[in-house]
Amino acid sequence: MKNALLTFAGSLIAAFALIVFLVPYGFAPGGISGLAIIINMLTKGVVPVGIAVIVMNIPLFIIGYIKLGKIFIIKSMAGTLLFSALTSIGEFFIEPEMFYRGEVDILTALYGGLLFGLGLGLIFKGGSTTGGTDIVARVIHGKMAWLTIGQIVLIFDVILLVIVALVNRDVTIAMYSGIVVFVCSKVIDVVEGGINYAKQVYIILPGDMSVEDFTHEVMGKMSRGITKLEAIGMHRGKTVQVLLCVVGNRQLSRLREVIKLYAPGAFVIVSDVREIQGEWEK
Repeated sequence: MKNALLTFAGSLIAAFALIVFLVPYGFAPGGISGLAIIINMLTKGVVPVGIAVIVMNIPLFIIGYIKLGKIFIIKSMAGTLLFSALTSIGEFFIEPEMFYRGEVDILTALYGGLLFGLGLGLIFKGGSTTGGTDIVARVIHGKMAWLTIGQIVLIFDVILLVIVALVNRDVTIAMYSGIVVFVCSKVIDVVEGGINYAKQVYIILPGDMSVEDFTHEVMGKMSRGITKLEAIGMHRGKTVQVLLCVVGNRQLSRLREVIKLYAPGAFVIVSDVREIQGEWEK
């Protein structure tokens, strides 16, 4: 039920953003939705965006069913059909001027990308997708593993922006569309991963160095667990200690102070952590 509600809410928000902020100004948010907007422009509104999305996804669903399996396609179809249906209904009943009467400017692109990204993020969080280039990217990735899915999607988006510039005979709309694509992708990351993600810290120390004071400070006063790994530094072939610790964003500065105090000269690696499950041993 939770996934269904997330998919419905996401489809509703994405459809609203498409109808009010993107379609009226010819902004292409990337993927099949962007191509659908271009087709809508070329046909002067004769082909609705929602219908174009469904039609273009049909051959992709067939390819995806063969290459990626039934379960993935069923989830993709659920999100795509709901998003397309709400978009088609919205195009029939909603006049964009009812909600937004602004001129074409950066605010239009920013809010269009923000709302569209929020909608897609909720759809993805609900376990569904909107089909489109995601299916094509996964199929190509199977043949060209040296390219990530994100890189393949980015290539598609760049090609789409070139098409937007050619269709409008104006690079300005393509530049605004680029803003939409960028903001949309960032908002999707935030919605899927959450705002308060943590930091993963690797602290690499000499094998003979005592870490008792350091671990006591982190585990006792910061209430954070530490995992100790035995490793070998390949440069000198000597044993080293690798301490793995996950802390909240606001605790990172405190951890840096502890490292400087108890493990000066340590080699430290910090990276983002989008999701944490379970508990550290205490």
